Amino acid sequence: MAGLAVVALAGCSAAQNSAAPPSAASALTANSSVLGYLSHAPVPLGQRMVAPALRYDHKMKGPLLYVVNFTTSTVEIYDPTVNDPSPSGTVTDGVSHPSGDCLDKEGTLYVVNENANTLTEYKKGQTSPYQTIHTGLDIPAFCAIDKRGNLWVTNIESANVTEYPKGSTTPGTIITDGITYPVGIAFDHEGDMYVANSELGSNANVQIYSSGATQPSTTITDGVSSPVGITVDAKGTLYVTNDRDNNVEEYKAGEESPYQAITEDLDLPVAVTVDESGELFVSNQLDSTILEFNPGSTQPNGDTITQQLENPEGSAYAPPVLP
Repeated sequence: MAGLAVVALAGCSAAQNSAAPPSAASALTANSSVLGYLSHAPVPLGQRMVAPALRYDHKMKGPLLYVVNFTTSTVEIYDPTVNDPSPSGTVTDGVSHPSGDCLDKEGTLYVVNENANTLTEYKKGQTSPYQTIHTGLDIPAFCAIDKRGNLWVTNIESANVTEYPKGSTTPGTIITDGITYPVGIAFDHEGDMYVANSELGSNANVQIYSSGATQPSTTITDGVSSPVGITVDAKGTLYVTNDRDNNVEEYKAGEESPYQAITEDLDLPVAVTVDESGELFVSNQLDSTILEFNPGSTQPNGDTITQQLENPEGSAYAPPVLP
């Protein structure tokens, strides 16, 4: 089957890179990703790989990694303890060019469909959505679940973060203060929310909102150049992917400057997620791989995921470590 074309905006001048990006809607076409647009680098074409929509076992024990593929409109489910595993399940129903995903403590899967302006929800073990969110989404990018089980979604075009109370399809809280071009979102064990603004140039930052607040208490700019994916581990360490600079910056809990950076073998890193031990999973959009890093290491540990990946933009670990 013919590959899906993804628009790539390469060869931008330094002056162009220093300016704020134009409207996200103007950069988006049926088969193009705003996250690919943000990188100002080509994304892979390749051949569309179609896998059957498997019903994965809802009683399955052990960890799982859920990866969304923008190009093929799939969610692939992997056993992350195996080197380069084949998917143990595939979700296609309701999935339309997804950019991000997240999971709650009950195993409910939430998939952000960037181009369709929807978010589809799947009960644990199911491959068909039980409900779909349409309201309040405006080129959504990523999602996260807070400690009360509420769903939060970043919206690039409307420059806000919308909260959906647990089980609701209608927004409750809408945050705009400190939000300019939101993509990655995460919560820590205290319930504080982190949002990455991926504006080009000096306006890029990560905003931190204390639990329940609608205004940021801290703004991180050191080491933040083109942030896309963010996550926080059980120790409070913050990880930020800078896709155009091909690195992942790491910040110890409460610190605003990175203490180390991962650069080895990164090729347009977008999503980042972590397991309970602190092992890191980084999605490389350009070469369609996921690299694994042992806790505290800046060198890949040799385990990778490549099978059935095609422009992976988001990933989520189950069971979720936080909040």
